Amino acid sequence: MAVIWNNKLKWHTGYSADSVEWCPIDGYRNVLVCGTYQLEKKDEVEQSSRQIRLGKIYLFIVNKDTTELCPIQTVDTSGILDQKWCYHTIQDYPVLAVVTSQGFIELYRLVQEGTISLKLWTNLSLGQDILALSVDWSTNKTPSAEPSLVVSDSLGGITVLKLIVDGLQKIGSWKGHNFEAWITAFNYWNTNTFYSGGDDCIFKVYDMRVSDDAVIVNRRHEAGVTTIRSHIEVEHQLLTGSYDEKVRLWDARNLRQSVTETEVNGGVWRLKFHPYKPTTILAACMYGGFRILRFEEQTLSVVCEYLEHESIAYGADWQFDEESLVATCSFYDCKLHIGQIIF
Repeated sequence: MAVIWNNKLKWHTGYSADSVEWCPIDGYRNVLVCGTYQLEKKDEVEQSSRQIRLGKIYLFIVNKDTTELCPIQTVDTSGILDQKWCYHTIQDYPVLAVVTSQGFIELYRLVQEGTISLKLWTNLSLGQDILALSVDWSTNKTPSAEPSLVVSDSLGGITVLKLIVDGLQKIGSWKGHNFEAWITAFNYWNTNTFYSGGDDCIFKVYDMRVSDDAVIVNRRHEAGVTTIRSHIEVEHQLLTGSYDEKVRLWDARNLRQSVTETEVNGGVWRLKFHPYKPTTILAACMYGGFRILRFEEQTLSVVCEYLEHESIAYGADWQFDEESLVATCSFYDCKLHIGQIIF
């Protein structure tokens, strides 16, 4: 049966768009954030000075009867590199983690005071002259009052933090990669374990209990490792994506060789499992547009593509709803799209 991608809504983001995330919290699953990144324009006199990266977080409410996208809030920030919602409330609030071009991790509460809005709760600097590139929560499967977060940065570093009361506490840091650490992510089934991928083409596994170094170093990727995703519903199942234009599915117990891999005709920036169809995957494939993949009979295959964006395909996410709505965004054309996947 054919899989169809029906576009429903489009919006121009102003700044270059690189991140979209639907809120997973029941009662807020119509909430969407879009993060952007833009170099500040300077005149010729100022060109020699350090470039400033600007950003905005756009907050949307998207219902079944929504006919036009319009943000209900715009938060001015430095450039946004990644965003992730916590999968459970913290102190009764949905919480969004954001990492920025100034090297900060910022946590925003989603509050309802007449209208819904994001309010900065707490933040922490990872250091000077670095970009914080990706972030993940430890508690996507098992809630905790004090969840951990892992952040990667432009100097190749990986930092693990714990949220304690109203602040972030640094638990440990690792020199993971010689170049940019594009991605880091937890194993949601064993949160002592986390992963990283870098521009040095290396995929690493760490265990906080036993070592200050990576416990596994995988060199199977043919270019920089850009995205990693642990499956919430299927233990040991893990995805990676790379600039080598391949999506790989792994058994986390044996990382010597992937279970299967497939070409997607573009560097793979983000991978997301469908929240209700565990064998279905959404992929943002940079210059190759967006893809829907399916894992069946130990094989990954592309079942649908979406090529309506006119620039680099960066952000992609499923709404936490059985209607299979997806949000996608692209960089230089500054576009946010909402579509529905018909299976």
